[in-house]
Amino acid sequence: MKKTLFLLSTLFIFSLGFQYALADNFSGLKVGSRSEEVKNLQEILKDDSTIYPEGLITGYFGLMTEKAIRKIQAKCGSPETGVIDQDTIKCIFPQNYQVKVSSPNGGEKWNKDQIQTIKWEVIQSSQEILKDEKKITPPVWSKASIDLFKKELCRAEICPAVEPRSVFVKHLATVNLFNGSYSWKIDSDIANGSDYVIRITVGEGIVPMYLYEKGKEIIRPDIWPSPKVNWDESDNPFAIEGQVTPPASELKQLLEMFEQISLQMTKAIQLLREIISK
Repeated sequence: MKKTLFLLSTLFIFSLGFQYALADNFSGLKVGSRSEEVKNLQEILKDDSTIYPEGLITGYFGLMTEKAIRKIQAKCGSPETGVIDQDTIKCIFPQNYQVKVSSPNGGEKWNKDQIQTIKWEVIQSSQEILKDEKKITPPVWSKASIDLFKKELCRAEICPAVEPRSVFVKHLATVNLFNGSYSWKIDSDIANGSDYVIRITVGEGIVPMYLYEKGKEIIRPDIWPSPKVNWDESDNPFAIEGQVTPPASELKQLLEMFEQISLQMTKAIQLLREIISK
């Protein structure tokens, strides 16, 4: 019975994470559409004031949003329909690009006292390098999600594979894909271990994580493989070493507890002094 409950709960959590990875489906959005997908699209368009100077986040696909999409389509040489199709999505997101993590890529020992550099290469699909004898216009939203994963063996009752699977640990940053590197000061509350990998993900599937990072009120999504993203991770695990410090929130709670104890001790000392003086 316990194994059954564990299996059901794990599958539920997995499906929830997968739901958020697939949360954004922009294809087919047009004037008159009203949804969370439209709102998320507007959040993306807002990042470029030349595309969407109004910057309104309403969840309604109106004339201003249509105008922004027409600008994107014109920039990419696509028909200016104002309707989001697959060609428009490829113009917004770097779906025609593959990413290759080059560091850390296995065997490194990264200390928390030092700033580490995550590096990657960007490879454009050979079928998409040229379009009308010209290079394809870089995508409008060239974001990549950098995330820390941990290699863990999958329980036999969950999956038959014996190979370690990558389990999401922490979102590190959303950066420009074409930067090629990111300086990372490892958080002191990350546990030491020798089984970490870095995953870099691109595509419309990272939008929920980007919005979460910006402080939007959504459940924290995990990054899962899906048709809406391209990703790569370290070929082999690397190690994280150094002093582990509790998160600031836990230290704050500890401080408040000590302050309460100190207050009670002060009252007790005062009471004892009054008893002795009588």
